[in-house]
Amino acid sequence: MRGNKVLSSRKKWLLVVFLLIVILSYVFASMTVWTTDSRLLTYSRYSRVACHRDVIAGNSVAPDQFRFGIYYLIEYFFKNIPLKWYDINNQYLSRLLLEEEAWDEEFRRSFDLFFSVEERMSILNVINENVDNLLSSVFGENQLIKNILKANIQSLKIEEYAMDPARLILTVGSHIPEELKNYLIDDTEESRIYYGHVTARFFFSIVFFILLYFFTENFAGPYSSLMAVLLFAGLLPFATQDFLQAETMFSLSLFTGSLIAIYRKSAFATMISLVLLACTARTDHALFIAVIYSLYQMSDKSNLKRLDNWLKIAVLVLVPLGFTVVLSRVLFPEAQYYLNFFQYDFNLNNIWSLVYPVILLSIPAVFTPLAWKIPFYKSTWLWVVPFIFMNFMIGRTSEARLLLPVLVYCLPFVVKGIEDLAGKLSLN
Repeated sequence: MRGNKVLSSRKKWLLVVFLLIVILSYVFASMTVWTTDSRLLTYSRYSRVACHRDVIAGNSVAPDQFRFGIYYLIEYFFKNIPLKWYDINNQYLSRLLLEEEAWDEEFRRSFDLFFSVEERMSILNVINENVDNLLSSVFGENQLIKNILKANIQSLKIEEYAMDPARLILTVGSHIPEELKNYLIDDTEESRIYYGHVTARFFFSIVFFILLYFFTENFAGPYSSLMAVLLFAGLLPFATQDFLQAETMFSLSLFTGSLIAIYRKSAFATMISLVLLACTARTDHALFIAVIYSLYQMSDKSNLKRLDNWLKIAVLVLVPLGFTVVLSRVLFPEAQYYLNFFQYDFNLNNIWSLVYPVILLSIPAVFTPLAWKIPFYKSTWLWVVPFIFMNFMIGRTSEARLLLPVLVYCLPFVVKGIEDLAGKLSLN
């Protein structure tokens, strides 16, 4: 009976954790719509869709083309889920450009309060003065040509448009080409692709947080494991600058799932499957999954004498390296990097490439001494050094998302350390 009560409590706890994870994931995905994907208004949406279509066609730039896995999932699954997201900036712009009903009495009154007729006419007078000065500087005393040009300018009815901005903006909207207008309208293929990207981000955020919780539970209690989820969720917006990449949450999910498989010493078939999947997201992450697996296997001295174990390690390491060669030389040889391959010069001359990593990893650094007391970390921590070095050399570390795998790896001993400190405080 007592065992059944414990099991029931466990189920209720996990249900609460799952509910929190879904809410956190929805808030995060929504936040990225308002900030990252609407940063340049409709152009951000256009850029996202154009990149998606290029990857599906096999014509994109590197490294996006090499991270095709998530794009295929979006193309053939996520974009078909009828889930829309509140893209307030794009929807607002769309209504003002395309719907006369948007310019109702309430909105016109608000517009006039924030941008009065007097201000508009003042700006128009400044424009007219500048036009007069420009014409005088070009045509001098030739009054005939100046009058002809000014008459042509006046024929544009700029003053009428200044008095009636709705007419101006709706006129602009009516002349937008159909292929561009599709990015403003919700019920189009372009919007389905865009919403598919956000839905995939939402789904894999849920998957990732669940995996992070269970990974942390291997080292700390349930409350601390939930703390790890909340701590990561609090830091995650920090990694959304520079146009959050499509594969970020997908790759993090595979990386975290692989950490669980490594710690629990799952079957080699599971490990090779995870590495292969990770190769479709980021081959560098796949490589370091193999490195962590190798370090953990070699920590058991009995494994050092087994040939089959060395063969497994070799296969696991060679898969991402071979995948990289196949992607760049065989499947997509035309894909060119849109930035220089080496970025260390940029990082050395950009203060944020130093500040952001320090901020992101400062909390793990505080609790690093505790890691030496945990066998898993004591045997595997070495991968962190080449990983950070590699990203400093060929990535822009001001993009804090590049270092998220390190944060995932470190969070269990961080919350374990916080748990131990809290325990000591309660004893005092």
